[in-house]
Amino acid sequence: MPRLVINPGTNSAWEVQLKQGINKLGRSFDNDFKLEHSSVSGTHCEIVVENGNALLKDLNSTNGTFVNRSPVKEARLQPGQTIHLGGVELLYAGDAPITATVGATEVIPRPAAPAPAPPAPRLSISASRPAPPAAEPPPPPTVTHTETALAPPSAAGMPTFSGRGNCKFHPKTPGRYHCAKCQLFFCELCVTSRTVGETAHKYCRKCGSELNPVKVTIQREVVKGFFPRLPGAFIYPFKGSGVLVLIVATLLFAGLDVMSAGLFGLLMRMAALGYLFSYMQNIIHSTAAEDDEMASLPAMDGLFSAFFTLAGVVLISFGIPIGMAVAKMFFDVEGLSVPFMLGLTFVGCFYFPMAFLAVAMKDTALAANPAVVIPAILKAPLEYLVTALFLAGVFGLRFLGSIMSSAATSVGFATRDMSVLFMTFGIRMFWAFASVYLLTVAMRVLGLLYLTKKEKFGWFSR
Repeated sequence: MPRLVINPGTNSAWEVQLKQGINKLGRSFDNDFKLEHSSVSGTHCEIVVENGNALLKDLNSTNGTFVNRSPVKEARLQPGQTIHLGGVELLYAGDAPITATVGATEVIPRPAAPAPAPPAPRLSISASRPAPPAAEPPPPPTVTHTETALAPPSAAGMPTFSGRGNCKFHPKTPGRYHCAKCQLFFCELCVTSRTVGETAHKYCRKCGSELNPVKVTIQREVVKGFFPRLPGAFIYPFKGSGVLVLIVATLLFAGLDVMSAGLFGLLMRMAALGYLFSYMQNIIHSTAAEDDEMASLPAMDGLFSAFFTLAGVVLISFGIPIGMAVAKMFFDVEGLSVPFMLGLTFVGCFYFPMAFLAVAMKDTALAANPAVVIPAILKAPLEYLVTALFLAGVFGLRFLGSIMSSAATSVGFATRDMSVLFMTFGIRMFWAFASVYLLTVAMRVLGLLYLTKKEKFGWFSR
């Protein structure tokens, strides 16, 4: 199948294999291939693969789609052409005698050249192996790569090797050609191509020897489910630059408690809550993208839009009990019992986590409607029950901690003892940090729920 090499010629080069039919590329999660770059549109373009041909179509992207530096709306791709989506460069590679990704690899014998050529050098492991009869042409070399120790010789007596078959110059890219002389693997970008007759031959740039094409066999990693991943959520906030992110987030969110009243104070609180939503959404998106390190802080834009999105989730989840409480408090409506309102609040607490997850992934408050949320809950009932209970415990701890922190603050304001003042200040700062930590862990758990159950949810299926 045709392939795309992203960031070709760089140390961060990686590739994807296109499938038959429509392949969408863009920055959002509902694409077949997600490109993390601010210059790439949410759904930037699509490549339609049919009968070995590939047709590129721009989907009204903001920064345009380019083939060989020329802007296009629709173009039929040829192997070797360069595609630019905003600031991201891609190389289109057509069909090749290989299958994608990493794992065990074996060298495929190259096709015979039209003219007679001397036999390729044979790879050997032991000098004690008997040589083949003189009249019999030497078999092609076979090199098998695994992630384990040295394997024994095969039944045919051919040597096997241990190691990774990644490109010499691009360690993250599988090597697709093997040099028998240099004993190195190279990707498609690191070899020289020459056509002899009607056959394309690949040569080593280092020694000039002809290369053997490599078939890369898929060895799929065992995917962890929700419960095995759950303990890692507690150490997630400390990975990478997580501690620094937690400290900065603590200082930012602490401003919620010191904002003045009035219209300006109200606007600042709305902006702060919007940033809090963006922070939580950022962690969920990072987890859904299978990032193991702590997500960075979000940008300071779209804060009021984020606030209204968060407010929409809260209203949809708790709108009925909130409306009943307002009616009972201000209009003295009869027949609204407190136990009934508490029961509806409990239902809202159970509904809210999945509603929040749907809104965070779809980036619209309309995703919190029951037609999306309830089927998702029913598709992963046990995992969601554990998630809801965990989040309830986290928010319960945060509520109790806030009460204790407020009490410590009151004591600090009332005392003249400097030691008591510093102690109460320390308690308040510790709990502010712990509160952000617990919130981060809770969002990580929500992200893990989506990551492990996204196929069942089918929110972005076509």
